[in-house]
Amino acid sequence: MAWLKAIVLRGPDPAMDRVGRWRIVELCRVVEERWGVTYSETGMLRLLWSLDLSHRKTRPVHPRTDPKAQDAFKKGGSPRVWARS
Repeated sequence: MAWLKAIVLRGPDPAMDRVGRWRIVELCRVVEERWGVTYSETGMLRLLWSLDLSHRKTRPVHPRTDPKAQDAFKKGGSPRVWARS
């Protein structure tokens, strides 16, 4: 279990694991290749939860995001003056 947790936390090696990020399907494949144990996707999710690991996905950020405008909006203001039409 400790080896699996270390593999997940380290992240995949694109050259060796043939993936850019871990998905449940890939983790099932890796466990079967390395240890000869077959898990369903649900079983792998439960196993990861038992290791205190959960699915985390970064939220996409638009390339033209304005951090100052976002901060102003969070504080209840807006850097823009809105005209009524």
